[in-house]
Amino acid sequence: MIALETRRLLLRPVAASDFADVHRLHTDAFVAGAIFGGQAPSRRDTRRRMQHYLRDWQRHGFGFFAVLLKSGQDGDVFVGRAGLRYFEDTSDVEYGHCFFGHAAGRGIGPEAGRAVLDFAFCRLKVHRIVAVVRAENERGVRAVEKIGFKHADDRIHGDGIKCVFVIHGPESATAGSASRHHKK
Repeated sequence: MIALETRRLLLRPVAASDFADVHRLHTDAFVAGAIFGGQAPSRRDTRRRMQHYLRDWQRHGFGFFAVLLKSGQDGDVFVGRAGLRYFEDTSDVEYGHCFFGHAAGRGIGPEAGRAVLDFAFCRLKVHRIVAVVRAENERGVRAVEKIGFKHADDRIHGDGIKCVFVIHGPESATAGSASRHHKK
């Protein structure tokens, strides 16, 4: 199993056993507002998304990671997800993340994002990654900018206007060197 580790976080591929945590995350008011347009997904919707997350790992060797905050004796705490997928029906690799509202503002997003980008550029040898963020999601915009994404354009996509950001490997590979990769 692929695992990424930073000073405070452990990232491991999302597993079927993470369903309850992922559904709780997707129905968190903060997440539902930022990612799902205010409409929290049903358990069925989350199950469908989980199937995609698991399939991505099987088909492509990458996907979403469960992000766990290391907390010592109490065990690691699930705080969100971050990872990569192919953007819709394109060859673009897309970065995405979401974290519980209580995890916001603690630097967890940028720390996880740098680990994922380092994995993509150094291990997977991806040359370019996109991030697609709802225009009104100011925190999401700031989060991808913090880890090196640059605004490329705005597009009407799905249910509204989305900001498209891009990052290229050679310029960012050293920015994410704070993480370690290991197979278990």
